[in-house]
Amino acid sequence: MSQETLTAKVRHSSGKKITRKLRKLDKIPAILYGSGQATMLEMDEVPTRQSIEKMYGAHQLVPLQIIENDKDPVEHQVLIQEIQKHPYKRKIVHLDLRQLDADKHIILNIPLRITGVAPGIKKGGSLQLIVREVPIRCLPSNIPEYIEVDVSDLDFNETIRVQEAKYPEAISCCAKENYTIVTIIGRKAETELEQEQEEETVEEQPEE
Repeated sequence: MSQETLTAKVRHSSGKKITRKLRKLDKIPAILYGSGQATMLEMDEVPTRQSIEKMYGAHQLVPLQIIENDKDPVEHQVLIQEIQKHPYKRKIVHLDLRQLDADKHIILNIPLRITGVAPGIKKGGSLQLIVREVPIRCLPSNIPEYIEVDVSDLDFNETIRVQEAKYPEAISCCAKENYTIVTIIGRKAETELEQEQEEETVEEQPEE
């Protein structure tokens, strides 16, 4: 897992003209939320984009060093809340960052990762992922890259619900409803169908 450190400078002016000027200078206009009043920042586009591309996931906790005037950099732990990219160029045009309190729980949607081979798939079914993310609650230091869902025991027409998934320690599911997150659908294996058809044929034969 990459531990990339982002760097930003505080800017004291805003507006469309300023943001356009920053982008022409290969800078990213950014805003840091969560520390009371939002802080406007500017970041060098190329190194920032390269660092973000090396990160393993959208919910990674990232060190951010903020420089203001001639003061020493101050480091914060942040989440990248939103990335706005250029429509056709390989460039980032805006960033929204979120500062977290290390002692306060946070609610996030975390992606699912399926593991194991379901018996239902071997019988001819197909796995259907109903949702791709689930809501969890944890401290910032415990934010996972993904939530693992093991389908090794999932048979044909069976489901796993959001509250039935196994969550790591210090992480809890905060879904209000116990909805289905994964299921096995489709046709049964041909051998089972043939067997059922043979049984039906025998039952339908008239008695002598």
